[in-house]
Amino acid sequence: MSGFSASDAALEGFQVIRAQWRVVLGWSGFNLLAMIAVVVIFIVVGVTAVSVAGGDPGRIGETVGGPVVGLATVVVQLMVGTALFRAIFRPDDRGFFYLRLGPDEFRAIGASLVLLLGVAALALVAVTVARAVRPMASVGPVIVGLAAVGVGIWLAVRLGFVLPICVAERRIDFARSWRLTRGHAWALIGMTLLAGCLGLLVSVLVWGAFFVLTLAVVGFHELGGLAGPEGFRNHPGLFLLQAIAPFIFGPFAIAIGWTPWAAAYQALTAGPPEA
Repeated sequence: MSGFSASDAALEGFQVIRAQWRVVLGWSGFNLLAMIAVVVIFIVVGVTAVSVAGGDPGRIGETVGGPVVGLATVVVQLMVGTALFRAIFRPDDRGFFYLRLGPDEFRAIGASLVLLLGVAALALVAVTVARAVRPMASVGPVIVGLAAVGVGIWLAVRLGFVLPICVAERRIDFARSWRLTRGHAWALIGMTLLAGCLGLLVSVLVWGAFFVLTLAVVGFHELGGLAGPEGFRNHPGLFLLQAIAPFIFGPFAIAIGWTPWAAAYQALTAGPPEA
């Protein structure tokens, strides 16, 4: 096995952005176009359903639109994440910016659903225990909540290689992630914290520059007028830029936050095995 350095792994996301900036920009374009397509399709289907079956369009949008767009957002982000892992583990399997909707993505979606169910189960247990101990001690629920957060972080670290394994080894294997992280939990936590802090710093710089640009265009007193239809009428360019910015910078954040786990996986396995 090769040596694993948490600090080196935490910086690998920036190396990927520097070396593959065209690919990351391609992911940004895909992310934006995919979400626009989802919204347009939902509006068309929703208007058609309302015209045929009747009903309140606003209520349908609130009850159905949010979950549908949220689910589509998760799927798109997983597609970008698996494309990132594919670029690292199988650089010759390029295709369209390494993007596709195939077995790797379905494995990642399935593994994510299992992890989400685990989070829901942990939260349910924590709420049940907190309600049980509340009559005995006023700080009981707080202690239970902190304990649940600690257990959740520990489990997230021990299962952190599940998604990279979906691409590198073409399988869902929670046990293998558990074995690979044995003895490296604290180093992986440090790696994740360092990468998160660096990503937060980049986010602050980017949004700070956007804030300065906004002040230069509209002035301080008109900042509140950028939201809603009024903002679109008064400053359509800034309004649209503000709306699409999260989708443009999303893949960069994924590269910064997910690449360290791929680098750690490679370091702890001396590279991905042959399929």
